[in-house]
Amino acid sequence: MARLDLVMTAFTRLTLDWEPQLRASLRLSLRPGAEQPHLRGGRAIGWIEDALAPLRDTHPGLDLHHLAVAIRAATGIESLVWLTDIAGYPRQQAVETMCSSARALLVAALDRHDRRTGQA
Repeated sequence: MARLDLVMTAFTRLTLDWEPQLRASLRLSLRPGAEQPHLRGGRAIGWIEDALAPLRDTHPGLDLHHLAVAIRAATGIESLVWLTDIAGYPRQQAVETMCSSARALLVAALDRHDRRTGQA
C-alpha cells in the first residue's frame, strides 16, 4: 500500500503539473480515428505495476497488470477532468478521491485473491 501511495502521489502531482498539456492530448486522442499522441502512451500503468511488484511473491496468481490498468482507469487526467469539471470537486479533493480509489481497488483485489485462494 505504501508503494502504491508513493506512486499515486507522484502521478497525481504530474497530472496536476501537466494538466493543460494532458487535457490537450486527451482532447486530441478522443477525435474519431485519431492516432494516440505520444503522451497517451500509458506509462503510468508500468509505474503502478512496479509499485505492486512485491505482490508477485505474497499473492502469486494476482493479475498485477489487470489491477494496474484498473487503478489507472480510476486516476489520471480523465478522472481529474471528470471530478473537477463534472463533479465540481476542487483539485485537491479530486486528487484525494483518485488516491482513495487506487487504494480501494488494491484492497478489493487482495480480498478477492485471498478468498479465492483461501489465504488469511
